[in-house]
Amino acid sequence: MSDDEILEQRRLARQEKGERDAELLQLHVLAADAMTGSGSQQVRERALSRVDTWEERALCSPRYIAEWRRMLNLPPSALRQTMLRHDAEGVALRQNTPFGFLKGRQQ
Repeated sequence: MSDDEILEQRRLARQEKGERDAELLQLHVLAADAMTGSGSQQVRERALSRVDTWEERALCSPRYIAEWRRMLNLPPSALRQTMLRHDAEGVALRQNTPFGFLKGRQQ
């Protein structure tokens, strides 16, 4: 494989990751909105249940489990700010989301 082909593959991989990160950000905007609307307690409980499953089945890093538990117990405005942050930790947390059940609600 030539250097140009390798560079092109890397460029495409970065582009795909950027697209996936954007999709996950939109999912978490939807989640943040759901956490402030009617039914917010049900959304919170379902997300916490997902985190419990991660822990029971060792499906996720204990660090992400602890952080999502902490975040899901924040007031809605603080949760929104934390979930939607753009730093590396925010991006990593969105890669391990307990809000996958909201995907069908995305527009």
